[in-house]
Amino acid sequence: MDNNTLAIYIHELRNQCMHTQASFNLFNQAMVNRANPGILYGAQMILMPASQVSALLWPTRARARGRGEALRKVLQLGEKHPLNNRGLSELWERADEKMEEWVAATKGQQVVFDYVGDPTQIGDGSTTEQCIFRAYNPANRVFYYRGVGYSLQAVADAMMDVAGRVNAVYRQMFPEQAKAEDEARRRAQEAAEAAQAAQGGAAPEAGAAPANDELPAPVDLGDAAETPAPKKTSKKKAD
Repeated sequence: MDNNTLAIYIHELRNQCMHTQASFNLFNQAMVNRANPGILYGAQMILMPASQVSALLWPTRARARGRGEALRKVLQLGEKHPLNNRGLSELWERADEKMEEWVAATKGQQVVFDYVGDPTQIGDGSTTEQCIFRAYNPANRVFYYRGVGYSLQAVADAMMDVAGRVNAVYRQMFPEQAKAEDEARRRAQEAAEAAQAAQGGAAPEAGAAPANDELPAPVDLGDAAETPAPKKTSKKKAD
């Protein structure tokens, strides 16, 4: 892989890591505000860039495996990694067909849509993971989508690992640009502290705002407000 091509992929991987950070920020804000629609939206948005990173680094198609191997070599990533997950990398492919398959597979069973809380405690307690279309369980920090559970903490940890490697390569390839970005963040932090002080409030701690090249782990995964009932819970009858 030539340097120009590598630069493009490093830029895109870095962007996807920052998108993951932004998604976690939205998710955590919704958790603090106990905004269940925002929790579900943020959780689903977390999986989108994580899926992209998984596909770029561990492609499933034979013709793309050389690219994945080259990128992993640069980033010093092995085959064994939480993001090396075919279900995650292909999560958004054939989305309409996968929904049809889910509907067919759960016909006649109790299904759960758009729920924050423990989905296994809904209704008569017969709900299985396969029958959960979309839900977040604060007890185990798992987001369920289309019958599959994803640990958001595990996704955060895996993305933090990749982000650290990507940013290290980015700084090596583009030292002047990285230096300029660091300086811009420092000035923004100083301006925020000055504005806060001018308003008579306590200035935020130095470094409290995550830098653009850092991916924070979710810090508020544990205390979502449980909804008294799922938005949609139904028994589907066989035709």
